[in-house]
Amino acid sequence: MADFTFMHPQWFAALIPLIIVLPWLKGKAQHSGLIAPHLAEKLGLTQQQPKRWPIGLLALGWLIAVIAIAGPSWQKVKLPAYNLSGARVLVMNMSQSMYATDIKPNRLTQERFKALDMLPGWKEGSTGLVAFAGDGYEVSPLTTDSSTLRNLIPSLSPEVMPIAGNNAAKGIAEAIRLLKQAGHNTGDIILMTDGITKTVAQQALAELKGTHYRVSILAMGTVEGAPIQLPSGNLLLENGAPVMSKIDIGTLMSITDSTGGILQMAQATDNDVNAIVNFTAKPLASGKKGHEKELQERLNGGFWLLLPLLLLALLGFRRGIVLAAMFVLLPIDHAQASPWTNTNRQAYEIFTDGHYKQAAQDFTSPQWKGIAEYKAKQYDQAIETLKPLQDPTSQYNLGNAYAQKGDYKQAAATYEKVLQQQPDFSDAKKNLAIVEQAEKQRQQQEEQKKQTNKDQQQQQGQQGNKDQQQQQGQQGNKDQQQQQLGNENKQQSMTEAEKKQQAEHNAQQALSQQTQQQKSGKEVKQGENQPSAVTMQQGKPSADQQQVLSVSNPILKKLEQVPDDTAGLIRAQLMLQAQQRAEQQQSNKSW
Repeated sequence: MADFTFMHPQWFAALIPLIIVLPWLKGKAQHSGLIAPHLAEKLGLTQQQPKRWPIGLLALGWLIAVIAIAGPSWQKVKLPAYNLSGARVLVMNMSQSMYATDIKPNRLTQERFKALDMLPGWKEGSTGLVAFAGDGYEVSPLTTDSSTLRNLIPSLSPEVMPIAGNNAAKGIAEAIRLLKQAGHNTGDIILMTDGITKTVAQQALAELKGTHYRVSILAMGTVEGAPIQLPSGNLLLENGAPVMSKIDIGTLMSITDSTGGILQMAQATDNDVNAIVNFTAKPLASGKKGHEKELQERLNGGFWLLLPLLLLALLGFRRGIVLAAMFVLLPIDHAQASPWTNTNRQAYEIFTDGHYKQAAQDFTSPQWKGIAEYKAKQYDQAIETLKPLQDPTSQYNLGNAYAQKGDYKQAAATYEKVLQQQPDFSDAKKNLAIVEQAEKQRQQQEEQKKQTNKDQQQQQGQQGNKDQQQQQGQQGNKDQQQQQLGNENKQQSMTEAEKKQQAEHNAQQALSQQTQQQKSGKEVKQGENQPSAVTMQQGKPSADQQQVLSVSNPILKKLEQVPDDTAGLIRAQLMLQAQQRAEQQQSNKSW
């Protein structure tokens, strides 16, 4: 009983009318006889004293009702509250050894399929994507939008990597950077690789030392290994012999054992993916069971006072309507008779069994109904159910539903409302920072997409200008050649002096045109599948000139649209990261 309190103490103000009404009722009862007291005394009649117990019952009933409405509470009930603060990073190997064929059709293809199969299982928290070969590169920052990763993964290959190699330690280091940058001190790193050398394993453990990140590994390959067949069809050779890529289980287990992760070998079934997903589905930051995953809500124990009130009501109906009127006119708050009614108890059992959709239909408690709808991924229904509730727990889960739906602005507003009611709500503060970061990343992605479209349009415009200039150059060459041929026909009827004068004029005109082209920088270079400049001579055109005349006929060209090459965009992004790192290293060396 040390934790006893009243949930709604403001209802004690309802005792003020009782204090005012009781003296009036007492006085009225004393003067309610049929004969006046002084007349009854003269007549020698004794008047029966008025009974005071009905007034006492009224006062007692009123007091009990007020206490019941005030919500006496000495117990707490635990309600689930979901944390969005967990995070994980998927680290994928893009080295040439992933072309090995011990897993059909090859390791790279299966790696991409397995990664795509993992995404639907990660429903809580945010996920990032890193690719590594000779170095580790960020492909996508932490995001709750799995469709973004689903569009990027199929385009990953060794061809998009700036530096060749197989250094998983660099990929783990990049994953750690992403997690720290997003403010996560704990999280999961899921490494998909075909093996790690002892040196690289030591480097990876050095990167993980002092952190709380858990590394789980999905080994893409076999212990027996296989030769590496490149996309060209040739085998990767070393000293004239095919390279055999094998997996060393010991080095992989040294990382998982040190960080608390699990190791799975790639299988033809989904057992490997399911094991990784089930182990990492719950965010590590909120994966501990107990009080960290539940919020305690006080239980209103005022329902127990309904029993004595019912007894008083029976007396009131027998002796008169005074007590009955009290129960009719007195506002009675809806007290929770139990954390579970019979229906809610059955729904809770269904909920604990994992049948969230059925539980959502059976719950009559709006709090638990919204929680079940949230677990069933029915975020729209959960929002409609939880929106009318104003308690901090329901509002907190409402913000989570907005966040899972992708409405980060509304989620942030809801978390801020919760913090106004309960400023020390640490989970709400953490989730607020996460959705603000997610909204910022979404805006950055939209800006990058707009910039990419703008660059494509500029590239299309430059290509169109280039084609137009080439057509104009070809048309000019044709007109010049036709004019010179016409001059040759006229020269047959000219005198020698006129021919000499016309030749000098043609030479000056050709020299002037050549000078003008050089100044404008629009000369068509030889060796680029374009007709070379022709110097016309008197007489019939030569065989080369006839070929130029036929080639230089203007041809209308349709501008080719720049394709939406996701792999090309990823490679450009990774090349930019590599260039920035090189510049940073050069800057550090200069100091």
